[in-house]
This record gives sequence, C-alpha cells and structure tokens, in this order.
Amino acid sequence: MNARRLLVLIGLCVVCVPGSSALAAYPGAVGRIVFVSDRAGSSTWDIYSAAPDGTDVQRLTMWAGAMQEPVWSPDGSRIAYASSLEGRFRVFVMNQDGSSQHLVSPAAAGSTVDDRQPAWSPDGTKIAFASTRPFGASWHVWVMNADGTNLRMLPGDLSQHPAWSPDGSQIAGDAGGSAVFVINADGTNERRLATAPPLYNDESPDWSPDGTTLVFSQSSWDGTSSALRTVATDGTAEQQLLTGGAADSSPSFSPDGTRVVFVRRTTSGAYQLFTVGAGGGDATQLLSSSRSDLQPNWGNVTSSPPPPDAPEVQIFSPTGSGLYFLGMPSTFVFYTCSSQISLVISCTGSQPVGATLDTSTAGLHRFSVTATDIAGRQRTVTVIYTVLDFTPPTLTLTTPSDGASYELGDSVMVDFACSDGAGGSGIQYCNATQPNATPLDTSRPGTFTFQAFALDQAFNGTTKTVTYRVVDSLPPSINIKTPADGASYSLGDHLTINYSCDAASGVQSCTGTAPSGTDLDTTQTGSYSFRVSATDAAGNTTTATTTYNIVDRTPPSIEITTPPTGAVYTQGDTVAADYSCADQPGGSGLLSCSGDLAAGTQIDTSTVGSHTFTVTATDNANNTTTKSSTYRVVYRFSGFAQPVATFPTANPVKAGEPIPLKFSLHGNRGNDILATSSTTWKPCDSTAGTATTATGSLSYNASLDRYTYLATTAKAWAGTCADLTIALRDGTTHQARFSFGK
Repeated sequence: MNARRLLVLIGLCVVCVPGSSALAAYPGAVGRIVFVSDRAGSSTWDIYSAAPDGTDVQRLTMWAGAMQEPVWSPDGSRIAYASSLEGRFRVFVMNQDGSSQHLVSPAAAGSTVDDRQPAWSPDGTKIAFASTRPFGASWHVWVMNADGTNLRMLPGDLSQHPAWSPDGSQIAGDAGGSAVFVINADGTNERRLATAPPLYNDESPDWSPDGTTLVFSQSSWDGTSSALRTVATDGTAEQQLLTGGAADSSPSFSPDGTRVVFVRRTTSGAYQLFTVGAGGGDATQLLSSSRSDLQPNWGNVTSSPPPPDAPEVQIFSPTGSGLYFLGMPSTFVFYTCSSQISLVISCTGSQPVGATLDTSTAGLHRFSVTATDIAGRQRTVTVIYTVLDFTPPTLTLTTPSDGASYELGDSVMVDFACSDGAGGSGIQYCNATQPNATPLDTSRPGTFTFQAFALDQAFNGTTKTVTYRVVDSLPPSINIKTPADGASYSLGDHLTINYSCDAASGVQSCTGTAPSGTDLDTTQTGSYSFRVSATDAAGNTTTATTTYNIVDRTPPSIEITTPPTGAVYTQGDTVAADYSCADQPGGSGLLSCSGDLAAGTQIDTSTVGSHTFTVTATDNANNTTTKSSTYRVVYRFSGFAQPVATFPTANPVKAGEPIPLKFSLHGNRGNDILATSSTTWKPCDSTAGTATTATGSLSYNASLDRYTYLATTAKAWAGTCADLTIALRDGTTHQARFSFGK
C-alpha cells in the first residue's frame, strides 16, 4: 500500500488500519466470515466472525493493540492474522474459536520491521505475507512454513496483499497498488494482469475458488472513491463488478464462488460489510454496526465458536491416558470449573463430582463438562477415555460334547456359541473346527478332536477342545434279491443268484450259500433256504436267510404211438391203441395217464371217415395236459373187376353204351358210398380241361359182394378218350380210362 492511501485510511478510520487482507477462497462449504472491527471501542480493533447471513457475530480476540487482516486456513481450523502485540506488526495464528493465539513470524533483525497481510497455501503448510524485512524498508512478499520456519522472499514487483491460487501453483498480489501481478509460487514467471489508470491504485486481489478469475479493488489516490473489478487469470476480460458505492474495497470470494463479500464506506462515514453476486448485481448489506467492520475473509467453517474468555474446565478424572477396567468399582469422577474474569454459575459433567466413573461397558466413553459464567458464556471440554476388557469371552460347546460317541454316518449338527457378557467389548471372532450349525463329520470311524475359539474386541481369547468318537456299531446290511424270501420258482428255471452287502465302515466279507452271479439250483422240487453272512471293517457281523420253493409247474408229456396223427386205416382193420405219459425229470411224478381207450385196446376202424384219439395226463402237482391224434378210416377197395383194366390202361368201349364198373368194398357198405357230385369225366391226360359230372347208377350184389356203377356215355364221344373218376365217401378216388369207338 502506498503512503498516500495509508494516510487517507488513517484519517477516515481514526485508527491505523494499513490495508485489507488478501487470500484465495478455497472451495468448500459457505461458512463463517472473519473480519476486524472496532465495535468494542474506537481504540480497540479485534477479530470477529459471523455466520454467512450476518447473524451470530462472535468476538474472537480481546487484547490491547490492533488485530488486523484475519484469514482462514484452508481446513477452517485456524486463523492467521497480523497483530501489534509485539510492538510492531507480526503474523500470529490462533484456533478458529480465538484460542491458542501464538506468534509464527520469524524473529526480525530491525525494530522497524512489519509483517502483514498473511495468506495460507491451499494445503495449509505455508503462509505468504507482506513484510518490510529485512531492515524495515520497502515491502516484499515473503513465504514461510506455517510454523515460521524456512523463510524466503519472492523476487519481482509483487510486494503486497499476497493471495495463493487454489491449486497452490501461483501467488497473486499488487505492487504497492500500482498493478495486479501473478507470480509462480517458486518465484518464477512474474506477470502483470491489471494496471491501474493514472491516479488510481489496483490492490487486494482474491482468487475465485475455481482459479479462473481475480477480484480486486481500484481506488483513487485521494481515497474518495473505489470500486470492485474482476479480471481473468490470463489478464483478459477486465470489468467493473458493480457501481454505486462511494468506496468499495477488500473483496473476498465465498467458498462456493457465487458471491463476494467486501467493505463499503456508507454515507455515515462508517465502513460496513456487503455482499454481491460473483457476476455483479445489487449489493446486500451483511452487517450493521455503529462503528466500522473491515477486512472480511470468507471461510468454510459453519459452526459457531465459543466466545473468548469462557470459563476454564479441568477434568482430572477420567483422563484420556488413564487405565480403566471393565466393572472397576473404585474410580471417582473429579473436575473443576473456573474463570479469572467472571463468576461461574454452573459446572455440570456427564457424571457429578465424586460419582463412581461409569466402567460398566468396555470401549470408548465420552465424558463432557460444561461450565457457564454469569455472563452466559459457556465452555465444554470433553475427554475420551477407554474402559479395558480383560475378561475372556464365554464359549459354550454343546455339540460335539467331550467324550461323546456318535454312530458312523449319524446326522449330528455342530452347536456352539460365544458371548462376551454384559458390558463386554463384544465378540470379534467366534469359530471352530467346523462352522456352527453345519453337519459334524461322522463319515469315518475313529477318535477326533474338535476345537472352538472365541475372541472379543479387546483381544481376550478363549479356546475349548473336546474329543469325541465316531463308532460303527451297526451290523452290515444284506440284500438278497434272488432267491427272494417266500418266492416260488419253477422246476428247471434258469435263475442267477443275486445278493449284496453294505456297511458304513466297509464290507470285510459277504458270503452266501452259493456265490452271487452263479446259477440257482432248480433241479429238484422242494422247500429250500439260502443264507448270506456279512462282516464289516469294524467286526460287526450279520446273517440273512431267505426261504424259497422249487415247484413243478410243467405238465407231463404224452406220446401217442398208435394211432399217429395222419394215419390211414382200412375199414375193419385191427389196430391196437399205443401211447405213454411221462413227467419231467425231478418232477412231482405221474399221477394218471388215460386215453379214449386203454393202451392195447383196438381203436375204432368200423366206420370210414376222420377219427380223433385223445390222451390226458396229470402229475402229482396237478399239472394236466391233453394230446390228440387224428386218423382216417377208408373202404377196403380191391380195384375195378374185369373187363376194366387198371388205370391208366385204356379200355375200348362203344360210345353211347353204358359202362359197368364192378368193385368190392368187402361187405355191403350201403348205397351212400359215393361222394356227392364227385364222379366226373375228364379228357385223357388233360391238364387244363374242365371235368364234367358223370351220370350213372349204383347197385350192390350181395351174393357176389360186388358193387356195380353203370356209367352213362354218349355217342358223340366216339373217337375220344376220357378218364372216369369215382370219388367214395371215405375221401378216396379211383380212376379208369376209356377210349370210345362207334
């Protein structure tokens, strides 16, 4: 700041307030605004903070001397500022509630050195500031660590109101008001962004949170007017932000970049805080005071700090470093509240003084004490203490139980539970050889160990181990499929023996009356038993027996020797019946064998035609069968008598005259010996011609025992040859050949 501008401010503000703060508005919540004010009296400039809507104004400092240019740390936990407590201005840092005020400026060689206008780096590790180091002469921008170490000066024209870019790579500022400059944080590449017109100063730049824009104030040398302007960080698009104020200065962006807080000199001559949109528009008064509010800086802290000089609270028991055990009975609460400037009217803790400290539950506990003085100022102090848990958890192992025996293959569910008891630190780990509620492994016999583990949140552990046995006390199982119990099989059936054995521990032997897979003996009828014995790997034995029957279901066989089927006998022949019956080998035996006639008896040959002879056989199992044979009885035909020659010799006859055919059947067989319409004529040696029915008459001569068939002929047959076929009722046919003459 040049001397002319400083003198004007001194004249207007009565007290020496040599410049406005400059900083970057780091992105974040729209929080409280920190500023300086002489509200408490014209000779006292202290630091205050207010909510972003102008309410909840809190005084943070109450010290003699001037407090100037407060600026929030990026995380909102601290405030850097300039103070004349040391005689000359130096940079101090305090907590956001005004506590822990301490000097961070390095020692200076000259008594005329001033350190002003602090600005935090975005990571909170460095502070840039304007200073007349090293000998109290011209102003320059210096950079130091936040604890005052590693001090260095930036070269170039930039000398006042440093403001760190949000990304930490650049620092903006002004050259004693003549122009706005930007320089790399390492001191390289200084460049001018804005130059004030003649008789004007450009000063107090502040970065937008997105790092694209700078807002600054431009004021006349005589201090009668000033305005806010913005410029892009590449030096373009410079423009005035708003008009209408007699003197607007000290701009600071909100953390969200939407508004700018600034100082405006009102018509009353006092300086008040206003806000305006980042793109311009109408200004809105933020605070109203009968005195002046200056040097605002917008931060991201949203909570209200406790007022300075609130009562002090000391908590002696519990402490954060104390050792407290679960259920400890002999630890008592003790704390005090005091104030050097006021009367404490209330001192209230989570438990009253003298009470037994709550150690009923393990873990972290919060103990708070709130003190209130007669002016209504309060302070709350909180101690976090830990109740330690040295009691191991409880482990209940129900299944498997120690010494228990379980049958091989049994369905047994694992059952265990872990508990840390009331107030314990809680179970952290609870497991076992097998997970809870899963089937216990009983797949093989033997002696086994099962172990369960429990661990609480305080790392107290419990282990429980049990031994159990898996035994095979059940005998093997035997499955006899063939021969099945109670089954009946037919004599001579082809059956394959089929049985198997099974055991949980494994089959050692499985032996039957005969090996499985071989043929079952079905050669004799009767009732039989089949036995299988099995032994498992655990030595358990068992036997299974089935009873079955071999029965005769096959009927006897019948052999008819005489008459055989298809036999032909001559009427009157003497033929003796001959047949036999037999039961199968090993069968029940033949009970009966009877035919239509007893064996050796003459069968019926008295009548011509088809005859049936039947034999029935039954065995002792009542299996019955019947067999029949069919035979035929024919006439005893002795051939045609002379003069008819034996076929195929042709007999010459005169056409038109009847032909007598004489033959004997050895007895009078009646006049119906001829088959109906079966006596025919057919040309000799004809293979394709159609036979014609012969006509004639039949007679019988008893004295000669001779039949005569007188066949009728026609004169028209002269010169032909024809075969005459006589068909008898017994199914036989007899032929004679004739050649016809005139």
